[in-house]
Amino acid sequence: MNIRPRRKNLACCISLACIAMAMQPAHADSAYGVDAILGNAFNTGYAGGQRDPDATPSKHTPTGQLYGVPYARDEAVAGATSGWVEIGILSSGADEKAALFRKYKDPQSGLYLNSFGMTTESDNARFLDITGGGVGNDDQFYSLSVGRYNDWKVKAFYSETPHVFTSTYRNLWSGTGTANLTLNPPLVAGPVAPATAATTDIAIGNAALATPYSELSLIRKKGGIRADMNLQDNWKVFASYSNEKRDGARPFGMVSAGGGGTGGVEIPESIDYDTHDFLAGIQYSDALNSATLQAAASLFRNNVGTMTVGNPMFLNAANGIVAAGGVGPFPRAVFDLYPDNDYYNLKGEYARELPDMMKGRFTGVVSLSQSKQNDNLIPSTSYAGATVNAIAGGAWDTVASLSQPTANLKVDINMADFGLSLKPVDDLDVKGKIRYYETQTNSNYQACNPLTGQFGRLTNDGSGAAMFNALQTNGTAMTAGQAAALNAFMAANGCNEAALASYLVANGLVPAAGNVNIRSIPYAYKQMNYTLGADYQLGNSNSINANYERETLERQHRERAETWEDKIKLGYVNRGLENGTLRLSFENDRLRGTPYISDPYDPFYSASLGSPNTGNLAMTSWIHVNSLHRKFDLADRDQNILNGRFNYMVRPDLDAGVSFQLKTAKYPDAVFGLDGRNKQEQNSLNFDLTWQPSAQMTVSGYYAYQDGKSEQNGIQQNACVVGTTYNFWSDGSISTVPQTAAQLAAGVTLVSTTTVTSANFLATCGTASATSPLYATSRAWNVAQKNQSDTLGLGFKFDFSNMTVLDVNYTYSSNRTKISYAYNPYALGILTSGAPTAAQLLTLGLIGGGFSDLVLTQNVVDASVLVPFTKQSSVRVLGRFEAGRIRDWHYDGVAANPTPGTNQQTYLDSGPQHYRTYVLGVMYQYKM
Repeated sequence: MNIRPRRKNLACCISLACIAMAMQPAHADSAYGVDAILGNAFNTGYAGGQRDPDATPSKHTPTGQLYGVPYARDEAVAGATSGWVEIGILSSGADEKAALFRKYKDPQSGLYLNSFGMTTESDNARFLDITGGGVGNDDQFYSLSVGRYNDWKVKAFYSETPHVFTSTYRNLWSGTGTANLTLNPPLVAGPVAPATAATTDIAIGNAALATPYSELSLIRKKGGIRADMNLQDNWKVFASYSNEKRDGARPFGMVSAGGGGTGGVEIPESIDYDTHDFLAGIQYSDALNSATLQAAASLFRNNVGTMTVGNPMFLNAANGIVAAGGVGPFPRAVFDLYPDNDYYNLKGEYARELPDMMKGRFTGVVSLSQSKQNDNLIPSTSYAGATVNAIAGGAWDTVASLSQPTANLKVDINMADFGLSLKPVDDLDVKGKIRYYETQTNSNYQACNPLTGQFGRLTNDGSGAAMFNALQTNGTAMTAGQAAALNAFMAANGCNEAALASYLVANGLVPAAGNVNIRSIPYAYKQMNYTLGADYQLGNSNSINANYERETLERQHRERAETWEDKIKLGYVNRGLENGTLRLSFENDRLRGTPYISDPYDPFYSASLGSPNTGNLAMTSWIHVNSLHRKFDLADRDQNILNGRFNYMVRPDLDAGVSFQLKTAKYPDAVFGLDGRNKQEQNSLNFDLTWQPSAQMTVSGYYAYQDGKSEQNGIQQNACVVGTTYNFWSDGSISTVPQTAAQLAAGVTLVSTTTVTSANFLATCGTASATSPLYATSRAWNVAQKNQSDTLGLGFKFDFSNMTVLDVNYTYSSNRTKISYAYNPYALGILTSGAPTAAQLLTLGLIGGGFSDLVLTQNVVDASVLVPFTKQSSVRVLGRFEAGRIRDWHYDGVAANPTPGTNQQTYLDSGPQHYRTYVLGVMYQYKM
């Protein structure tokens, strides 16, 4: 706490000293290269001052909008030096620590060097430019540019950006941001008896309530340098390097045990990333040709490759694992975080003017890329002695239990893009383009322990498992002899999938489940885009344009082998309206594809090792998805987009504009997923107004409205057991027993029955229908989401005759999301068919038909007054007032009760809060 003010003061002094030392002849070069735009919340543009009193106001762009009045600048003099520095005091208060307020800014109170800069250029065309701001704070930035015009240039920069994820986190661990998180007393890792899950749940909750709020955030620090040099009149070389470091922590989820897991504790994920980006290239250009050849590399390094966390949950022993040292099972959890990875790219670009070929122009781009990583894999548990499916000796706590010790993964990306534009007649422009894009991968990881030949994996540090096992074809467990023989065969044959599948068939065995992952899926695709467009000039001020594009995608291991989308876009531009311009466009997109295979993934699951044929066997693990469900990126889609923009000069000093977009999409073949019966919509409407009565005064305002709605349907799975008869009742409920007296009394009647057999299970259970035991349409649910946002902005700027400048801006934004749902409570078992209880009716009332609205409303006022004393010196008084209100049902009740259940489910982040805050400052500005 005592270091930060000293750091800020020292940084301010060093920066001021650098300005004094660097006051040599300079002028800024606008071609910055790497990270061209630098700034922070208090430096969003030119440091400013008076507008140019000699500028002619009320000039309009060709589209009818007012130009801004330029700032007054001193006349450029060769060899002269200019610069500025703005330093003062900031004071922030009220809820200034709120996460929503501080998400990307760091308005610390105290001495504040807001900005500085200097430019100079010499008689021999050399220049130097230095800028910076926010010195000593976590949103500081600096830039240095030096060179000689039309010869060479070097640009260096450094910036920091904070990202506050939450300021209401109750941290139960020490070591946040490191590779080891240690539980704080009184909690212990791996509690043992007489503790129970219930008492541990209470202990975690009490510890959380006793822990004060703290912050989880990271700081992004990025610096780099770029050099450009002209070798001859036609040749240029360039090279750059940048490094980005992210350091901090953010909320992360930890789950233990198998299936859905026990608990679910929000832990802090440690972040310590380094990204190194390299770029080098050469360019050539002449009157007809231009070409670029460049190589790039991006190297990501995670300095916290694995993170070990003290586990406060009480867990039962699983898979034969019992921790040593007098603690309960699984006192720690180990996470393998993002791996180090490398990306390389080689790209060539070429363009040629074709003046003798209908004033044409040819462009071409060819790119070869590779992304790869070879991270050291970690074992699925850190505990020795795991016995899985009664098989010991798997050494699951070592990498010897993995099919490969490292990831050895790469993705190759090839791209080629060629375009040709022609002007066959003066009023017609025609453009065509072909683009090819392809990805290939060597992904082929096998989830198998080569020491035992077992397929599958331990989950959650060994507290759960998803392992292959077998049953007899009649659905009963293997005999001891069959199990011993199978285990011996797997151990002898290693991880040979084909041999295991043959053995199961020969010995009358089938996989016990069909959804155990045994191999990674090597997703890859080829994409082709063909585009043809034309723009025809109807007259001096009117034109029409049309564009057609076909996109085809060939995918590996997806529900559709190929999709194609046709996009037709028509446009109209009228610049001849009296005092106005109009732009309209309409786009129609139509996506279709080859037959949709709802589940193409069996080759990568235990279902590939065999299929059940007889017996009393639950089939839910063999049917992975309802065959009528469609994924939105592969489903048939019809989409229409209408855009419009009208600019109008109400009078010479006042312009107005209105723009809109109407976007609808429909998925005609999707019964489940995004609702194919209803349109998904997104609409927006914007108004803007600018009044510029003089060079000294500008008033502006805008209003933006956007709404959207989407619906999706799904089905809650029921059951599908071979040999079972399912009864479907008139209230939507399903049972395997005869009609009850309560149903009879309530008038609930039997509609139909379905018996599942080994021959019909896929047809009967795999597709949603009124009589599907697994996907009964009575168990369907619908979720509708409606969003609305309103944004209002007002701005006022006035330059007084004494050179004082007043600048005030106000922004209001409101965002609301409504989520409603519909379902049959009898079909889902929320209410007992024929005889709902009072407790069930109370629960149904609490569930209702939707969540409370998600609401975020913000009001922001930025104001500043610049008062000059001399031509060089002035004082600026600034203020920012911000208020936000948020309602998010995800966090309801968390602050008062972080463990609402009895299963050790723990919520440690209380979420974003209402806030009201201010920042006030007084700055002294000196220009030279």
